[in-house]
Amino acid sequence: MEAERRLRAEYEKQRSNMIHLKIGEIPFSVREAVNTLRGNIQLSGYNLKSVAVTSSIAHEGKSSIAFQLAKSLAGLSKKCIYVDCDIRRSVFKLRYQVQGKPLGLSEYLCGKASLKEVVFHTEDNCLDILFTGAAAPNPSELLSGTLFSALLENLKQNYDYVVVDTPPINLVIDGAIVAKQCDGAVLVIESGTTERAQALRAKRQLEYAGVKLLGVVLNKVESKKSGYEYKYEQNEEKIQRSKKRRAFL
Repeated sequence: MEAERRLRAEYEKQRSNMIHLKIGEIPFSVREAVNTLRGNIQLSGYNLKSVAVTSSIAHEGKSSIAFQLAKSLAGLSKKCIYVDCDIRRSVFKLRYQVQGKPLGLSEYLCGKASLKEVVFHTEDNCLDILFTGAAAPNPSELLSGTLFSALLENLKQNYDYVVVDTPPINLVIDGAIVAKQCDGAVLVIESGTTERAQALRAKRQLEYAGVKLLGVVLNKVESKKSGYEYKYEQNEEKIQRSKKRRAFL
């Protein structure tokens, strides 16, 4: 009976830190593009474990790319954690309809919560999440402190991959601060919307910060149906077709 009570207590403890996300189906072509990004990152160098995903300006789709990348890595049975560092303007909880106000990065960096309290498990055994937490008046100070650096090192020791969602790098300094502490960064650019000057400025920002740029994702590209793509869509009954598709990648 004692062993059974311990097991039940442990189960309840784990369940209390479980988060449920409402994740919609994404098109087959998008999944394949994310898998290609995953493969390129895996081939980008030895011991590359923490990847920052950033953009030049807002609304380019970096958060979607970052989370889908984390999901894709977890799909290989790699232990992965998605870390939302966009403390000023995170859209993650709203996008995936997260209930309540889970503790997160700001509470941890302010010393108001332990790491166990801010790391949440998902229904995917290989994927964990660290939310931004409550709004903070001084995100730059929190992210540039030694506690954040120590946090990243701790996560790298306990996960195969750490995918870090940063603020847009041209808008606030936070993005460069976070990306500099990661092993490399991916820059997301929205096709047809982001100006060339903005993209070049973001690239320079990363270079000035000494960040290793792993590559650039051209996001929201209108895909054209080909025979190859059509063939595989026929085998994916859940794919929603349309005459004009706006893909994430």
